[in-house]
Amino acid sequence: MCVPHGAARSQDNGFVKDDKPKKHIQRVSKREFEKGDPDFVDERVKAYTPKKKGSFFDDLFS
Repeated sequence: MCVPHGAARSQDNGFVKDDKPKKHIQRVSKREFEKGDPDFVDERVKAYTPKKKGSFFDDLFS
């Protein structure tokens, strides 16, 4: 005769699981999502300049 999985009780070891705080990220408003954050401070050191795309031989012999 088969025994169902829930029928055999395990022995209680006294372990109590701690409740973790919820990881909630506050939702931004639609205007801020579309227009951007007005308090944003750009901390980049230098402006972005795309790399010059050279040929394979320029990269090989330079």
